[in-house]
Amino acid sequence: MSEIDADEAEIARIISQLPEFSWLATADFNKIHHEIQKKISQVLKEYYLENTQGKKPTWTAKFTSAGITPEDGKTMIACARRLGIEIS
Repeated sequence: MSEIDADEAEIARIISQLPEFSWLATADFNKIHHEIQKKISQVLKEYYLENTQGKKPTWTAKFTSAGITPEDGKTMIACARRLGIEIS
């Protein structure tokens, strides 16, 4: 893969604010795509459950402390869904 989709770029831009994913800001396209499919999709699923089913707010707290707003979270979920990733 030589370039990433706009939705993948948006997810990487937002989530790279977290220390765990800060390396995405300079990662190559293949690594970004792989990380979204394997790890970030799981993070977004957990974040979604925290905000819809009252699960313990682990990722919500991490997002907030990194400056990722609820609107950013919704944006990442929408991008992931457009990429065909099942969130709910």
